[in-house]
Amino acid sequence: MERISWSQVQIYNQCPYKWKLNYIDKIRPGSDSIYTVYGKALHATMQTYLEEMYDQSIQQADKMDLGNMLVDRVRFYYAEGVKAAHGKHFSTKQELTEFCIQGAKALEWFKKKRGDYFSKRNWELVGIEVPLNTEYKGVTVLGFIDVLMRNTKTGKMRVIDIKTSTRGWSPKREKKDPMKRGQLLFYKKFISEKYDVPMDDIDVEFLIVKRLLWEKSDFPQKYIQKFQPPSAKVSINKTFNMVDVFIDECFNKDGSYKKDKEYAKSGVENKCKWCEFADKPDLCDKEYFK
Repeated sequence: MERISWSQVQIYNQCPYKWKLNYIDKIRPGSDSIYTVYGKALHATMQTYLEEMYDQSIQQADKMDLGNMLVDRVRFYYAEGVKAAHGKHFSTKQELTEFCIQGAKALEWFKKKRGDYFSKRNWELVGIEVPLNTEYKGVTVLGFIDVLMRNTKTGKMRVIDIKTSTRGWSPKREKKDPMKRGQLLFYKKFISEKYDVPMDDIDVEFLIVKRLLWEKSDFPQKYIQKFQPPSAKVSINKTFNMVDVFIDECFNKDGSYKKDKEYAKSGVENKCKWCEFADKPDLCDKEYFK
């Protein structure tokens, strides 16, 4: 039985052929970038702060030097990325320093405004990077929840995904993108089953941590956006309709890949342009950017 994750659904919807190259043919040329390194480092730093806050105290968490912690983790993940790229560097010392300075400002702001996003009153931390491992339609579903919370009075749960962004999510783009919104709706069903909590008692939300604020704004700016996608039954059904199409198109009844099928190439300019196979004509012969 093969395994799926939400990222596979995303890739398939970008381009079925790209999904085939990645998962059936096992060709994965993708490498780290300053953005992925920074994202992983900031994730880990915020998660460590939350663990300290809920396991110990807010006072103990506030004593943590999140800026230095971020620097250490950027160094660690960057070194890992360079090693995976066989020694090839993908950023500069100046750029790494700028990202760390910008991230430290965002983290200090988070410390001061922490109460707007996380409270210890009637809330407990269920876990960080909570694993999901279940079966759906003959395939294994894998995933990780960034932050999972439970209300100790009502039993309600919060499923939180931390995202990093340069200046936040746009209401007309990211917030309307079914591939971004669908991730937590996909997880919501399986969290409900794992913890025996009705789906109506599970809230899902994205915390989008901005690296930069707009220089000119008529309104007070926040480093963190809170976005709760519509998560009623209709929205969840739409998400699972996409997942069902993906599974039906790519997997046999026994959960194995449909290896003999011809997978379509997207051929959409804004998708092909940034594809990791765009400069590999031996793997993909699309002509858009030649």
